[in-house]
Amino acid sequence: MTPATARPNVTDCGIPGIKLVPYGIHLCQVYQERQELVDSLAPYFRAGLRQHERCLWLAAPPLPAAEARSELARLLPAVDAIIEQGDLRIIDAADWYGRGCGFRENAAIERWLKEEEDALAQAYNGLRIAKNTSFLAPSDAAAWINYEHAVTHALQERRIVALCSFNLHQWQATDLFDIIRAHHFTLDHPDDHWQVLEPRDHPERSIRVETVV
Repeated sequence: MTPATARPNVTDCGIPGIKLVPYGIHLCQVYQERQELVDSLAPYFRAGLRQHERCLWLAAPPLPAAEARSELARLLPAVDAIIEQGDLRIIDAADWYGRGCGFRENAAIERWLKEEEDALAQAYNGLRIAKNTSFLAPSDAAAWINYEHAVTHALQERRIVALCSFNLHQWQATDLFDIIRAHHFTLDHPDDHWQVLEPRDHPERSIRVETVV
């Protein structure tokens, strides 16, 4: 196992325009089209694998698990072997959250932390997660926003990088505002590169990322 003191405190985000991010960060993106998910999540996971992180992709339409695997294979032709050896799992998010956790906040978060512990025990540098929330129903909004706030708190000082994707057309404007506030940063894609937007009133002001200048 790699000693904790030998592990870096930051990692390559992989998304064009964003360089280094610290472990313990909780990011979100608001997307409109499938291609935005491909453009962000495929390089995000390629970078995680190169950083020797265990990766977990919880996919949902318009980029379900089977299609996410195919898109990642365009960047990583050896993706089947990578999955076979356990470095990466690509699962439909509805299946993941449907297996015993649901929206029981504490159980869902404990599952993330157990995944991180298992990754570190197997000498990975950390755990990299992405989840698309398009499988949720409108009635789930309030519970899910509370969950996102709790995740942000739980990830502090953990060796986890998490990125959540929210479909612009699925959420009410007031819900999107609360979603953004529940994360350390929101990813924006105004041109060929991505950038990070920080909520003005977010309590975790010490979290910083390195972007392309």
